Amino acid sequence: MSKFENDGNVNYGLIVFIAILAAVVSAFVTYKATVSGSGKVAILDVDKVVISSRSAIALQNAREGQIEHLQKMTDDAEARLKVEEDANKRKQMSDAFVAEINSQKEEYDQQYYAALQLLNQSIKDVAEKVAAKKGIKVILLPSAIFQGGEDITDLVIQNMEQ
Repeated sequence: MSKFENDGNVNYGLIVFIAILAAVVSAFVTYKATVSGSGKVAILDVDKVVISSRSAIALQNAREGQIEHLQKMTDDAEARLKVEEDANKRKQMSDAFVAEINSQKEEYDQQYYAALQLLNQSIKDVAEKVAAKKGIKVILLPSAIFQGGEDITDLVIQNMEQ
């Protein structure tokens, strides 16, 4: 048995080798993009952009309102079920309440995820515009770079609010 083999079905040595190879290739591509003069590298802290964005804050507030509404619907349903004495009717009411609450939750989820996609696209569009103005060809997350790169986070935040 070679050092890349394993008793079970999973070949962990090969997985580690592929992960190291991917990291080396990624580092090489980033290096070539910066050293070859094909463009500058920038850093974008997306978490900071989201936290600072009025749109994201409004979206979070709207989501909290949706959750509060669903909780109120649940509390109202429970209160109405408590006063119903007929077990069969209570079961029918419960099924109807669950269906109504689940339907409302699905609608809220669709609205929320559609808004998240718009926010994500907006951040991407603004970052691309800022990068184009500054001649930046590569934008990385802070966790993907050890040193170097121009931080464009604040510029993206400023342009998001315009």
